[in-house]
Amino acid sequence: MKLFEVQGESKWMIVEADDGKNTHMTHIEDLVFYKGYQGVKQAINHLAQTAEMLAGTSEAGRISVKWDGKPAVIAGNDPKDGKFFVGTKSVFNATPLLNKTPADIRKHHGKIPGLAHKLNVALKHLRKLNFDGILQGDIMFTKGDLTSEDINGEPHVVFKPNEIAYAVPAGSDLANELLAAEIGVVWHTLYSGGPEMSDLTASFGAPAPVGNKNVWSQDADYRDLTGRATMTGRETAQVANGLDKLQGILQKINANRFNTLMNNEEFREHIEPFVNSKIRADLPQVGNANAFLKEFIDYYDSKKQAEIDKLKDGGASDKTASGWSPAADARISKIEATRAFIEDNSNTLLGILAVYKQIIQVKSILMKKLNEIEGIQSFYKTDTGYEVAGPEGFVAIDHVGGAVKLINRLEFSRRNFLASG
Repeated sequence: MKLFEVQGESKWMIVEADDGKNTHMTHIEDLVFYKGYQGVKQAINHLAQTAEMLAGTSEAGRISVKWDGKPAVIAGNDPKDGKFFVGTKSVFNATPLLNKTPADIRKHHGKIPGLAHKLNVALKHLRKLNFDGILQGDIMFTKGDLTSEDINGEPHVVFKPNEIAYAVPAGSDLANELLAAEIGVVWHTLYSGGPEMSDLTASFGAPAPVGNKNVWSQDADYRDLTGRATMTGRETAQVANGLDKLQGILQKINANRFNTLMNNEEFREHIEPFVNSKIRADLPQVGNANAFLKEFIDYYDSKKQAEIDKLKDGGASDKTASGWSPAADARISKIEATRAFIEDNSNTLLGILAVYKQIIQVKSILMKKLNEIEGIQSFYKTDTGYEVAGPEGFVAIDHVGGAVKLINRLEFSRRNFLASG
């Protein structure tokens, strides 16, 4: 039974890089900026399918948990010669960097000792697994990364590959599995095709290869073993109402105007950094749409004024009457035209921002339920101990392997920005 009807859509999209490799996965709300009017329809589809899964009325798609692992590892058999390799995303370079021997790792990654060590452990142990295709995952730990720590007065086995620390009660079966392993990997992407690495295409939701006790090998599939994450009738109604509202807002926006705005390179170049600046400042991406629009125009003006200030060429012999060089005049004219374009399309942009905000609101309802799963505990390590954290986020995977990220960007993404800053 379909609880959520999506108007005008019968297909799902695959959201991935143009080269077919898993180099970028889009936040569901950012489909608005990357795919325009059609992207909103795709976002609605992803939200509706996720809701149906949580309501227990559909198994058409999948949800995977986004683990905060590091570094990424890609492993499998080279389609050219059948030999096993491990590597980073550089396996998809124009000249693929495939590591089939320790000597390859020294050659390709020797200047980064920590990475080289993990790849050597991966090369030694992952080749013993039963691979079906080429897989990408995240290394969660190697032997020396496991520590014993007390959390809330109880002993745990802990590993912290990136920003999130993962903890398992000491003495449990899972803790013993971890301690027996030389390496732990969570797999999320399957590559297939051939015969060259450049011919491979990505699909999300990879099965975990098994076959060796020295490897803690897991897929990233979402599993609610408690039943607590199943949506109630009230929550299902909330999502249905949220999706109805979203479709109602979308229908009021002219599709051609929507896409014209999203296809403007100057606009697209600045909208995502502006949203990220709000995340860094711990602010909602979109609060009041009118205030957001004013703030964005001010942000655009400040960026462009800084650019204009650098353009003046007082020594140019061919400067125009304005005092700028012809090249500077042309650039300034384009900036002014874009500014006028944004002003002229402000009503459309307000509608788009309302759509963007509504996608986030529906996503938040779904994430609240998804976060109720029980599994390996996750924490942020602070100066005073450990602070409970949810998973990094989730990935909604459709029935043809397309995927989008469901992440609380005001939490995890902000922490990443602050850590990298």
